[in-house]
Amino acid sequence: MLAEVRSATRGTHDALDALLPHGLRNLRDYRRYLGALLPLAEWLALGHRGDWSGRDAAWHDGVRLDCLRADCATLGVASAATGAPAPASRAHWLGGCYVIEGSALGARLLARDVGALATAHPEVSGARRFLDHVTADPPRWGRFVRLLATLPDAHAAAATSGARDGFAIVHSRLAPGGTTA
Repeated sequence: MLAEVRSATRGTHDALDALLPHGLRNLRDYRRYLGALLPLAEWLALGHRGDWSGRDAAWHDGVRLDCLRADCATLGVASAATGAPAPASRAHWLGGCYVIEGSALGARLLARDVGALATAHPEVSGARRFLDHVTADPPRWGRFVRLLATLPDAHAAAATSGARDGFAIVHSRLAPGGTTA
């Protein structure tokens, strides 16, 4: 399932990476980054349904959302609703989780950039909750991939659609002019 979702969203993922080709070079980049992930985290939080498998509980991460909200508030990043309809199914929701869980892999590199930013912008030191949270559990991605692999093949299209929706939410905010910075 991972290979299928990854292959189907490669172009979208590459386009998103191109929006921050050199990482977080300045405070504006960091604000855009946080402001782009917040609506995705909110979309996932609102879309989760309690009647789904107990295995999904770890991916319904309220702490991650709280950390993003706090970091955005610290840096004065406005939040805006996504306008996207709630995930249509568990597979669609897990596809959206693929985006935010995958972002944690890149967050390890971006955390170094944020450390350097804190030297010039002391307020950044108080806005590291999200990065600290998502980088605190390195094996998390492997656990998520194993969960994604449990989806039946018939759900691949829904998972891919959820990943595309997740990437679109982030892209709409990360693109220049997409987030108030």
